[in-house]
Parts: sequence; structure tokens; C-alpha cells
Amino acid sequence: MHLTTQLTLRGVAKSYGERRVLDGVTFSIRPGERVGIVGENGSGKSTLLRVLTGAEPVDEGVVTVAAAGGVGYLAQTLAGETVAEAIDMALAELRDLERRMGEAADAQDMDAYGDLLTAFEARDGYDADARVEKAMHGLGLAGIGRVRAVASLSGGEQARLGLACLLAASPGSAAATPVSSPRRLRRDSAGSRNTRSGATRSGGSRSSP
Repeated sequence: MHLTTQLTLRGVAKSYGERRVLDGVTFSIRPGERVGIVGENGSGKSTLLRVLTGAEPVDEGVVTVAAAGGVGYLAQTLAGETVAEAIDMALAELRDLERRMGEAADAQDMDAYGDLLTAFEARDGYDADARVEKAMHGLGLAGIGRVRAVASLSGGEQARLGLACLLAASPGSAAATPVSSPRRLRRDSAGSRNTRSGATRSGGSRSSP
């Protein structure tokens, strides 16, 4: 099946108590398209990314994600106390797939094994550890020990470690913590309401969620 849209939001709304953070957000991101989100602090950028990754439920609207490897999220802070824990947590879904493949093989459930293997191979699961080493080396982190505490790393090192973990996990789509901007985007041509956040697409065009 050919997928023309990888991520789609339609009429999405999200509130925290009395505060409306996302209101009528509608947009699509096609396979291979790169989109940047800009907006003021508190305008809903991180909430929007958490919605896309499935980490945050919506109050209204529909979220459709068509990504074989799921959506990876590069958050502002790393999970795990040590570098090794951060890497293990980033690869948790792949480790779980591998464990379930073993269980299916032991039970001789070839249908389940085939489905799990397809998902595992779609994310290059067999090369996950090699990707960790390659990403760590490429991002200048090769000399950092796995037992080192994440809190002892500089801000730049933590950001690069987070990126290395995201690359190693090989999700179908990736979302990174957005940057702040004082700019506000107008309503798009469809008339959907802006949440004071906006999407900037590669190629220079801008669209409002």
C-alpha cells in the first residue's frame, strides 16, 4: 500500500485545565518531508510533538500516524541516569521486539514471528548496536564511557547523546524538541485556527497548524 501521508492531524485540540494549548490544529507531513515548528514559549510546540508521538492524548480531533518504525522523539531531557541507561531506554522497543521474536520462535508461532520480524527488520534491528557506536563516534562522543552519569555531561554532550539515541532507535519518523520564536503565524489558507505555533517546511514555505 502506497502511503501519501505519513503524519496527519485533523481538528486537534488540547487543554490543560482552563488553558487551551492546541485549538483546531490540522496539517499533514508527507514521507521524507522535513518540518520545523516555531513559536513562543508556552505556545504548544512540545505538546504538539508529544501528540504526534502518541505520548499525549488529545481532547478533540484525529491523529493518524503511518510510520513503520513509529515516531521517535528527541526530548529536552534524557531518560536514564547513565549513558548506558539512556541508550538502553532508547532501544527499549527494539529490545522488546527481539524478545517477543524469541518467544514466538520458542512457541513455534510462525505467523507472529513473521510479523515481529518484519517490524524488527523495518527498523534495522540487527544493526542497532552498530548504529549506536557509529552515532556516538560521528557525534564526537566516542570517548564518553557508558557508565558516566548523564548529569555530568555538558548541555551540548547531552543534546548529541539524545540525537545518537534517536538515530540508533531508527524510528519511521523523528521529532525533536522545537525552538522558541517570538513570531506568530497567521491562519492558513484553509482557515484553521493557529495555536501561536507554526510549521516551517523545507523549501521555505510556511504553514500554520
